[in-house]
Order: sequence, then C-alpha cells, then structure tokens
Amino acid sequence: MPIFKLGQGGAGRAIIFPVFKDSFEQAHSGGLLASFLEKHEPRKRMGERGEVTWFYGRGEQPHYLFVGVGERSQNAAFRITEAAGTAGRAAEQEGLQSAVISFEALGKRKDEEEESFVAAWVEGWLLGTYAFDRYRSKKTHRSVTAILIEAERKESLAEAVRLGEIRAQGTMLARDLTNEPSNALTPLKFAERVREHFEGVKVSVDIKTGEELERLGMAGLPAVGRGSINPPVFMDLRYCSDPAKPLTVLVGKGITFDTGGISLKRDNDISDMRMDMAGAAGVIGALSIIAARGIPANIAVLVAAAENVPDANALLPGEVLRYANGTTVQVGNTDSEGRLVLADALVYAGQIGAQRVVDMATLTYSCVGAIGSKLAGIWGDDRLVQAIRTVGEGVGEKLWQLPLVDEYEDYLKSDYADICNISRVGEAGAITAALFLRKFISPSYKWAHIDMNGLKEASGCNGHLVIGATGYGARLLAEWVARDV
Repeated sequence: MPIFKLGQGGAGRAIIFPVFKDSFEQAHSGGLLASFLEKHEPRKRMGERGEVTWFYGRGEQPHYLFVGVGERSQNAAFRITEAAGTAGRAAEQEGLQSAVISFEALGKRKDEEEESFVAAWVEGWLLGTYAFDRYRSKKTHRSVTAILIEAERKESLAEAVRLGEIRAQGTMLARDLTNEPSNALTPLKFAERVREHFEGVKVSVDIKTGEELERLGMAGLPAVGRGSINPPVFMDLRYCSDPAKPLTVLVGKGITFDTGGISLKRDNDISDMRMDMAGAAGVIGALSIIAARGIPANIAVLVAAAENVPDANALLPGEVLRYANGTTVQVGNTDSEGRLVLADALVYAGQIGAQRVVDMATLTYSCVGAIGSKLAGIWGDDRLVQAIRTVGEGVGEKLWQLPLVDEYEDYLKSDYADICNISRVGEAGAITAALFLRKFISPSYKWAHIDMNGLKEASGCNGHLVIGATGYGARLLAEWVARDV
C-alpha cells in the first residue's frame, strides 16, 4: 500500500491536479497550477468527469496529470474519490514511483471541506488501484509507493488521511472476501477468516454450526446448507463501544456458492455465483470500518453462510420449513434460497433485542431488471430508508426506494403452508422477495432491506471501481452508523 504524506514543496515524478470544469478560470497566482499555466494552454474537456490529460516533462522536469472531476456540486467529495481512483491507475500505468497531489485547482476551501477532500482522495486512490491477484503466477500490478498531498495543515489533516485509509481498507476487505473462489471460502473458512480479521479488535465473533443452529430454532440455513459437504455457519459479531446506544443489527446473506440447488441454474458460466455472499462481505466490511474508527455504537452483524448445491441430502422443492417465529414456508424453488437463510437471521435479530435492522443481499435479478445496475433497491421503514439513501448519495452508493405492496402478498400463497418462497406469478419478483422477508421481522424493531445484486461486481474500471467485486455497502452502512450517532 502506498504511503501518503502531507506537506509542501515535495518532489515527485508527477504532479497530479484534480480539476473542476471551471478550475482554470479561477486559478490564482503563486501555486503549482499557476506555474503550469504560464507555460501551457489548458485543453478542452480537461475538467470533464473522468477525463485524463497528461503533459509529459522532459529530462528531470515533472509530468503533469490532470484528472477531471466535473461540475462543482454538493457531492464534490465523492467526485474526488472517483478522480483519485482514475488518477491512481493512470499513474501506475506510467510506472511512476512517486507523485505530488495538489488540490490548488479546486479553489479555496473551508477546513472541513479540505479534510473531506483529503479523505476522499486517499480512499479513492486505494480503491481505484486495488487488485485481486493472489492467484496469479506472475504479478503485474505496479504500485506508486510515495504520495505527497500538498497541504499546510499537516497535523489536522493527518486524521483525514487515516479516515480515507480506514474506509478503503474496510471496502477492500469486502472485495477480497467476495472475489475469493468458493474452494477458498467455504462457509467455515469464511467464518474463520472473519475471526482472524477481528483478532485484537474490540469485536467478538461467535460462530454457530451444526446442532446449535437447530437448538436456536433455525430452519432455512440448515436446510439450504444440508446438500453440501461444507456445513452451514451462522456468525454473530458484536461491537459495543456505547451500551447506551440502541442495538443496531446488520444482516448479510452469505451464500458462498449458489448452484441453485436441486433447482439447478442453467447458465453456461456460473463462476460468479461465488459472489452470492457479497451482502455478507459488505456488512463485515462496514463493521471493520466502524471498529477501526472507534465510532460510539452498539452493533451486531449477523451472517447466514451456506453453500447451495444439489446432493442426495439436498433441500427438495415442496418441503415445508417451520421457523422459530412459527411461520411455515413451502419451498417452491431451491434457487430462491437467500430469503430462506435471511429469514432465520431476521428472527434471531428480534430475539437478541434489536431496535433497528438492515439486511443486505444479492437477492434478486428482478431488482436489476426494475432499476438497473447503478442503484440498489431498498424497502422498509420510511425514515430509516431515507436516512440510508441520504448517506448513499454522499458516498456514491445510491439506492432507490421500492414499495412493499400489500396486495402482492397473495402471490406468495401456498396450498399447504403459510407462505411459499417464490411468487406464483411472473412479476414484481424483487417486491415479493421483500414481502417474504417482512414475514420474519419483529414489531420491536425498525427494518430496511437492501437488494444490491446489480452492484456486487464491476465489469470494467471506472473511477474508484475496478474489475471484480465492488465492496458495495461497506462504506454506506459504516457512514450511516457514524452519522446516526
């Protein structure tokens, strides 16, 4: 990981400027940008969002890199995050070892805004240069090792650098977990890796397996996982730096591989089904950020982890499961397994005294069909949903609220159980999945459900995103908890 330093007058092979569309009109004299403009003419589009423009120096002269941020807006910090990721990759492609970052082109800033820009830059650079290459025989990733951020207030901005590093590290943890192949991340290996990550941190990790799941009254998790030689696992992680705070529970779907079970998937390549635990990775990444920042909070993270594979002992369509809250479920299709394991976690959340619960899952492709792959769907308590959506706008992890249509509950009717795990009609699949989960929440807590199936991975590099897992939800939920205090 590169070393970020704060200071002035440092030397680097390249000087990097994030620039707004109107930056050159507002440039002032005496700085690095003004010195550059004395010798060079700005090019059109240099300030456009995502635009990369190099001016190469001769001999020992530095290179200049301009990265477009776009229009000035209230969400400027996230635009800086994007620009930093783009700049990081551009610098690595040039084989640079060091760089100087100047925010001069962004204009005069209040102290609070400067701190947010520094944190955003560090965060974006680390995320944009992330590489999951542990299984490559030859490593091709070249990292810029030394980065100087031009700043006068070195001491006060050091905390901003640290904040950016913490956010990025939590997100990269989520990416690492999601990118792992299924043979390296079975449910139990997943749990052990989480335990190892939180060693020495004020987070307790309780791993429940086997008969203990049945003693807790769990139905969906043992049923979904019983077809695999790798048994299912339920994780209960706790972070409590302020017991006076209401217990907030983050729930993640942790299907470490999803073949569909007996209702086998038919696609040619389903290797990305190892990412069906991206929701779990996101809530774990969020907890890592919360704990590293020392946010005063009372948090439980619950992960229901299993492999959904066909076998002589696998869950069969038509079976009836009885949950701890008394609800019986007809299994209409074993490929709708995520809601079955989440239901156990939602019931458990009520049993441990949760006052707010947010579950996050790669639950349906119907959600992607409804709102695309740039937004996650969110349902639930209106105030809770709005608070999370507001944070999402700021961190660049957007959500769109979808309705819980009571009339659609009829679509989940079963001929011989309380409900079925799939809809009887071919419409509103994301909504009926949320309605299914609502059957298992407790009236004692406020609830929100996030379906982030379309955002679990990126197909190309763009801003702070790189090919592979995105780590969606880690920064979103951590920031929501931080602001809520």
